[in-house]
Amino acid sequence: MVKAIQFHRITPRVQFCGTWNYPEQFEDFLLFLCDNFEVVVPGEKRNGFVIAFDDGDRSIYDHAFPILKKYGVRAVVFLAVGYIGMEDSWDLSVLGARSHHLSWPEIHEMKEWGIEFGSHTMSHRNLTRLTADEMDFELRESKRILEEQLGPVDCISYPFNRVNKHVVTKARQTGYKFGFGGAGESELLIKKEAVYITDNVRSLKIKLAERPRILYNYDRMKQKAINCFTMVTMLTKRSFYARR
Repeated sequence: MVKAIQFHRITPRVQFCGTWNYPEQFEDFLLFLCDNFEVVVPGEKRNGFVIAFDDGDRSIYDHAFPILKKYGVRAVVFLAVGYIGMEDSWDLSVLGARSHHLSWPEIHEMKEWGIEFGSHTMSHRNLTRLTADEMDFELRESKRILEEQLGPVDCISYPFNRVNKHVVTKARQTGYKFGFGGAGESELLIKKEAVYITDNVRSLKIKLAERPRILYNYDRMKQKAINCFTMVTMLTKRSFYARR
């Protein structure tokens, strides 16, 4: 069984959203995982946990990457390709300060060290709400651009964890072998456990073991609540596809 432990921003600065962790918090999680489980990357022929980062925030390079190098641990970063090197214009910014996305030089440096990269689509849209043409653009164009820069790319993380059979079919047709999101039914529906600022090692243990069941169900409800809050971004941004 392969499951992803999903992070977003790793930063010492307090964030308005819930999808972030302090660097020292991330290091504690990483040490626990490495001491107790196999840490793998997509495509390895063994069971374990994938350390994944959605969105491609620059804080991954600034704060997570040094920790990963310190312990020699590989991970996979899923990039919203249309925003590489840009300000995070699709996220809400109630306090006025926006984060930035990874640049190509930062991505290349991380890739050279051993970090893997995958698609998080072009513009971080809910794939289940798109037309066939829009979905095709989000999946195919992001893969094309990444492969021009990095070589073969065969994994995708579905934005907002929203996926259905139509998305899976299109992802497979586009050439993806591994899809992150869903309940773990197949390699295109690998389960993600999101880790947020509200978590600690105790709650991480529950996510990994999926028990006690009552506490795990509570944790999944918490993940969904934070995820639904982030989906407000879909109401505040214009479609990247519509601007093409």
